[in-house]
Amino acid sequence: MNNVISVRDLTKAYRLYHSKSDRAREIFLPFGKPRHKVHHALREISFHVQEGESVGIIGRNGSGKSTLLKILSGVLAPTTGDVQVKGKIASLLELGAGFNPELTGRENIYFNGALMGCSRAQIEERIDEIIAFAEIGEFIDQPVKVYSSGMFVRLAFSVSVHVDPDILIVDEALAVGDVRFQKKCVDFMRRFKESGKTILFVSHDIFTVKSFCDRLILINNGLLEAIGDPDEVANRYYQIMFPKSDNGTSKQIQAEGTLDLRHVGADGRYWLDVDVRSGEKQWGDGAVWIRQLRVGGLREPNLFNWENELEFEAIFQWDPEAITRICQEHDVPPKLLIGFRFENSQGWVITNFTNSMLDEDAIEVNLFSKTECVIRCKISPIKLAAGHYFITPGIAIGTKDSLFPVKEYTNLIHLYCDTDKSVIGQMALDYHMTVVEAV
Repeated sequence: MNNVISVRDLTKAYRLYHSKSDRAREIFLPFGKPRHKVHHALREISFHVQEGESVGIIGRNGSGKSTLLKILSGVLAPTTGDVQVKGKIASLLELGAGFNPELTGRENIYFNGALMGCSRAQIEERIDEIIAFAEIGEFIDQPVKVYSSGMFVRLAFSVSVHVDPDILIVDEALAVGDVRFQKKCVDFMRRFKESGKTILFVSHDIFTVKSFCDRLILINNGLLEAIGDPDEVANRYYQIMFPKSDNGTSKQIQAEGTLDLRHVGADGRYWLDVDVRSGEKQWGDGAVWIRQLRVGGLREPNLFNWENELEFEAIFQWDPEAITRICQEHDVPPKLLIGFRFENSQGWVITNFTNSMLDEDAIEVNLFSKTECVIRCKISPIKLAAGHYFITPGIAIGTKDSLFPVKEYTNLIHLYCDTDKSVIGQMALDYHMTVVEAV
C-alpha cells in the first residue's frame, strides 16, 4: 500500500523568553548575548502512515501530540525535517476556529467549507446532510453567537467531516456533545475507516484508541518512544504514566495466608493459577499488588461457557508506608478499590466491575495495621459470543468519587468462551417478549 503520510527527522523547537524585554533585546541586539532557551516540542520524529490505516497517537499532556497534528495539518511549520502528505486533509483540531459568530450557522457552513477548499456547488450538494448530522434544528438560520457550546461544536464537527477528505486528523474531537452524539461521531469514524480512508487519532482514552486503531504511536517528551501493536504500545504508555516506585513490589512482605490452589474443585470445575509475576503486563506504583491469583468455575483450563459461574480469588498485599504517602499526596481515603475489566480480542471493553458498584465505596480493610487480605468474587454466567477474552485486574486507593490508581495487570487473564449458540453482537441478554394481538 502507498504511504499517504511520511515524516522524516521532524523537529519543532520554540524559543522561550523570561520576559518581553528579553525578547525585544534579542531582536534589536542580534549579535548580543542570547536571552532565550530552546524548548523542543518534537525532536527527530520519523514514521509512515499507509493509505487506509488508522493510527492512534498517545502520550502524556505536553508530550508533543497536538504539535505533531498541527504540523501535519499545515497549521505549523517544522523547524527541521521533512513532512509529506498526499491527499485532502480534514483536521478536527480546534473545532469552529474558522466560524464567524455574526453569521448564521448556514452561512458559516459555506464560509468554513470554502476555507477547507470546497466550492459553493460542492457545499450545496452536502448541506442537507451537514445540517441533519449537526442536529441543531431551526437554529441553523440563527447567528452562531447565540448557540450553546454543544450546538457550536456539533455544527463544526459536521462541517469538518463532510468535506470528503482522504485523511481525517482528530485531536480529542470525539468528546463533543452529549453521549448520544459522541456515539454518532464514533460511528461516522468507523464508516470512514471502512471506506478505506486514513485516520490519525489523538486521545487519552486508551481503550477507544486500542479498539479503533491498527497501530499506535507513543510520544514521550517530544521523542518517538514506541510505534506498533496497540497492546504493546499501550502497555509502554502505562509504564511511563505509572512508573514503579522504590518502595514497590520489590519489597517482600511475609504472607499471612495462602489460597487453596486446587486445580479441580468438588464440582469438577477447573481452577486456573494465574502468573502475576510478568513485568510486561503490569504498571503502576508499588503501593499495592497481587501476590497470588486464581480463576475458578472453568469447564477446562482457560475455557468457560454460558453455564459457568466464574470466581476470582486473590491475595492483595500492600506497603503501609506507601499507602500513607499516597493518601497524603493525593488526598484520598485509605480504602482499597478493586476492579476487573473484560475486553474482547479487538480491545473492546465488554464490562467492568468494581467493589464501588456495591453498596460500599471500597473494601473496608485497615491498610495501616494489616499488610494483606484475601478477596473473593463470584460472577454469574456471562452469555458472551464465542471467542477470546482478556481480563485486567486493577487496584486503586480511595473511593469511586476520589481515587488514585496504583496498579493494573493489563490483559493478565486470557479465557476462551466456548459456545455453539449464535450471538448477534458480543453478548446475549435474557429477555421476554410478548406479542399482543391488535384489537
